Amino acid sequence: MDLRGEWQNGTRASEANRPQTGPRGTPISWQLGDHLSNSDDVSRVTETTDTGRRKTVYDLTEETYLVRTRTPVGRERYREVPKRDFADDF
Repeated sequence: MDLRGEWQNGTRASEANRPQTGPRGTPISWQLGDHLSNSDDVSRVTETTDTGRRKTVYDLTEETYLVRTRTPVGRERYREVPKRDFADDF
């Protein structure tokens, strides 16, 4: 029985088996993330590429980073990650 996309115990079956990698943080909308990453007030800290995914880190505030993940096909996701958690996850 294929359980992809079905909920089990509050999580999707497909998400339960997926390894957690990279900074978790708080997801933010693409529109807000794109606006912030293009702002003159936000500087880029680092950029890495791993298995085709490019992660770019921006210094958002004193306590948070903005992390953009771009897939090989060009999809972008943004997350706000506390700096105290960043070193452990990235």
